[in-house]
Amino acid sequence: MRDWGFVKKLRRFNPLILACVISLSIVGTLFIYSACSIRENPVLQVLHLRHIEVALAGLAALTFISFLDYRKLLEWHWIAYAAGIVMLMLVPLIGETRMGGQRWLFGIQPAELMKLAVILTLAQLFGQRGANHGFKAFLFSGLLVVVPATLILLQPDLGTAMVMASTFIAMLFAANIAPKAVWSCVLAAMLLAGAVLGTVYYAEKAKDLTPEQREQVLKATHLRPHQIRRLQVFLFPDKDLHGSGYNRRQSEIAVGSGGWRGKGYGKGEQYTLGYLPPSVSSNDFIFSVLAEETGFMGTITVLLLFLALLWSGLWVAFKCQDDRGRLICVGVTALVFSHAFINIAMTIGMMPITGLPLPFISYGRTFMVTLMLAFGFVQSVSIHGREPETRF
Repeated sequence: MRDWGFVKKLRRFNPLILACVISLSIVGTLFIYSACSIRENPVLQVLHLRHIEVALAGLAALTFISFLDYRKLLEWHWIAYAAGIVMLMLVPLIGETRMGGQRWLFGIQPAELMKLAVILTLAQLFGQRGANHGFKAFLFSGLLVVVPATLILLQPDLGTAMVMASTFIAMLFAANIAPKAVWSCVLAAMLLAGAVLGTVYYAEKAKDLTPEQREQVLKATHLRPHQIRRLQVFLFPDKDLHGSGYNRRQSEIAVGSGGWRGKGYGKGEQYTLGYLPPSVSSNDFIFSVLAEETGFMGTITVLLLFLALLWSGLWVAFKCQDDRGRLICVGVTALVFSHAFINIAMTIGMMPITGLPLPFISYGRTFMVTLMLAFGFVQSVSIHGREPETRF
């Protein structure tokens, strides 16, 4: 292979991706500080400093991976996948329990790192020369996703499993793997989701059901009690406003009260007065804090940053001459889109509450590192995935 040299590699480094990543990380730091600096808990008061530390370490990792050839790194995809599975299996045995879920192992969340491992494994599986793109490839790749998704569901973490599934579907479409089978699965998933929502709605609205019968109907969904309550709150917004529906209602008030320009940085009332709990205002509901303080103008700016980041990832995929590189970019883009869409939708009441962070903005050390590593691979594709002379 021709030695491009550092300068030629640097020319192919995508500056827009780096600018968006840094900008979103700065936004996250500012609003984590705004949400937590007033708290009496000393741990919360320094969350913004930890966010900065992780972001800087992640940027260093992003830059380092960018100048490595992703094709050589993909040779280790099975080791990354196997290590992720082992860590997920250890979580229920020796993992830490926080905020109602056993998801941490030695201070990290294996489920977050597993997202990237799955993307790399699928990219290598679908993108290598002579790869089978038929029904067998669909079944085998489905097994590779179902195993970690099942382990993640047992934590329990439905949101992460949903993101992994949506990323998998996006990569299947991009690789053109058994389109009929994929469409059939998508349709089946939509019908299943509709059936679950319909069952929860029927159990709540049917007046002729006894409490015991209603409980039996809800058991048919095979969901955990807290998941059922979240669906009930989603379908009936005025239900349990002081319980399961409390965070959602306070989030909607925060977003709606921001108006056009917001109340001003550090002047949000929902979290200042304690209506939006400190346990969620810096992570899952950080968008509510941002919307209240910056209003419509601030939220649009953040959405445009996400749009630029997603567009850049797809542009790198479009310019890449290697199927594996294209699939990495598609997988990472789908991952960020799923997180951003679901997080913002839940804060404004368009989706049920799930514990998914907002990329680069919410506080979450493992998730931040995972995203930085993921975009390191995208930058590597931008540098190494094109031929020396671009063909038009």
